[in-house]
Amino acid sequence: MKYIGPLLPSLLLLLLTKPLCSQVAPEAVIQEGGPESYVTYLPGNMPLIISIPHGGYLMPEEVPERTCVNCARNQDIFTLEIGLDVRDAIYDMAGYYPHVIINNLHRTRLDPNRNVEEAADGNQNAEKAWYRFQGYIDSARALVTGEFGKGLFIDLHGHRHLIMRTELGYLLSGEELQFDDEMLDLGTFIEFSSIRNLVSANSGALSFSRLLRGPLSLGSMLSDIGYPTVPSSEIPFPAAGEPFFSGGYNTTRHGSSSGGTIDGIQIELDLDLRNDLSRREKLAEDLAMVLLDFLRIHYFPDLGFSPTGDAR
Repeated sequence: MKYIGPLLPSLLLLLLTKPLCSQVAPEAVIQEGGPESYVTYLPGNMPLIISIPHGGYLMPEEVPERTCVNCARNQDIFTLEIGLDVRDAIYDMAGYYPHVIINNLHRTRLDPNRNVEEAADGNQNAEKAWYRFQGYIDSARALVTGEFGKGLFIDLHGHRHLIMRTELGYLLSGEELQFDDEMLDLGTFIEFSSIRNLVSANSGALSFSRLLRGPLSLGSMLSDIGYPTVPSSEIPFPAAGEPFFSGGYNTTRHGSSSGGTIDGIQIELDLDLRNDLSRREKLAEDLAMVLLDFLRIHYFPDLGFSPTGDAR
């Protein structure tokens, strides 16, 4: 089966007697000015959490530039805008909001996709922001687990690699993805993957390798609608020597590799997609659609909403 766009709700959605998600619009947890404004939490009412760690713009004097050796400082430009557009698109399509957690500090000041020592480089204000960022994700995970039993965490990034394609991180290296399906389906790789829980609990009983790069994997769903993605059926692994982001601190901490029922995937969008405004707007809509379908196909076959706009 090949994914070619939004699934027909009349055929594949079961009407629920009680909606899975509340349609009450949640209020943002944000304060104006000072350290309280460094992190924004937009609460959701569905089993999807999106974090945006590297899209912030703030460079306040009380948070100096990080001087740690070999610290990454590049902003993932336009990921903040894309993440918020995805949130809006999901609401427009389905009537529900994902949980969204945003680091508003520029990456020169804070990198919340690292442990606190490297992330904040010893600055107390940056450390407080790091704990707030991670704490909001922890809270969102607890809410999703308590209400739905399971869910999906997306860590949204942008890469600057010369190969213009989307990269998906499941905590498997590019070299590990080069193994054949039979090898990947061994327990060793599954155990350390950020979608460990999904392997044992997905609705279609798909194998790990099929979830990584089969026809209904997230990568193949994106590839099928015009976004070359690795891993996917089209590009099952990066070739030897090609750069690839396999997932970082947030995907490790908040995915299911160490337990729990919230799976994690790091999404790395290429620079061309992010720089072009018209492509960026369509990307947000397409990404919202695919995430909704991915949730319904693998987590909640009778999910109470449709990516075509008919809230159920």
